[in-house]
Amino acid sequence: MEIRELETDELDYAVLPCVDPGFKRTMKQGISLRKEFLMKMKKEGLSVLVAFEDEGKWEKIDYPGVGEVTLEELSLKGKIPAGLIEYVPIEKTIFPVKGENLAFIHCIWVIPPYWKKKVGQALMENFMTKTSHLSGSAVIAYERESWWGFFDYMPECFFSKFGFKEVGRNGNSVLMLKNYGNAKPPALILSRTGSASSAKRAKVEFFWSTQCSYSWWVAKLVAKEFGKTTKVDLKLINTDRRKTVQKFGLTFGLRINANTIFNRMPSWDEVKKVMKSI
Repeated sequence: MEIRELETDELDYAVLPCVDPGFKRTMKQGISLRKEFLMKMKKEGLSVLVAFEDEGKWEKIDYPGVGEVTLEELSLKGKIPAGLIEYVPIEKTIFPVKGENLAFIHCIWVIPPYWKKKVGQALMENFMTKTSHLSGSAVIAYERESWWGFFDYMPECFFSKFGFKEVGRNGNSVLMLKNYGNAKPPALILSRTGSASSAKRAKVEFFWSTQCSYSWWVAKLVAKEFGKTTKVDLKLINTDRRKTVQKFGLTFGLRINANTIFNRMPSWDEVKKVMKSI
């Protein structure tokens, strides 16, 4: 395994692991938008560390949730990006948190064929070495959340293994800090509760960012399914700008009549179930 930081002209390696092989065509625009986001945020200090594996001798590999896939489908230029960790100076993050002199983890992800092979551990250890000149590092992790119905995404217990401690909480979203020595704890920017609508139509706000290709896809489905219904007043809010996140206290999520239903990225099935209950 080789772990290294991507250069600007290598960002295809930072989008390839984000979408399973059978979904690439559907996610083509979302993938393109994520790459644009990464290029823009590179100028703000964003870094992406990728764990590379060689294609190896096998022609196919089991991909949980998909089935057997060819190694060619997972690779680019003979290398498989088995996992990645994306981070940025906390002052520049588009997540609802504030702090100083900390590295903030946007996401860490290992593709299913490489689960339980210590790829995540290797990425975290490399990340902490890379950021050791700072006061510490932080992340918004999740407790008891089953994302997309079958896996834990960035669970709180994973980061605890590396010395991260809880310093804030908003429901099942847990703000965690790894103190390298003299770190000042960061704080969550909480979502603001507005006044409930007295209108006949429910006021629905869906928050999405091109940081994640899947959130673009869910936003697209929400607009298609519910954009013209007379039951709701739908607003899709893009959170690529930090000022927007500071205003609403959400990067991904769903609010209905000023009440926060999800303060993390919901799946399409989750959104559809809630919307149809209105």
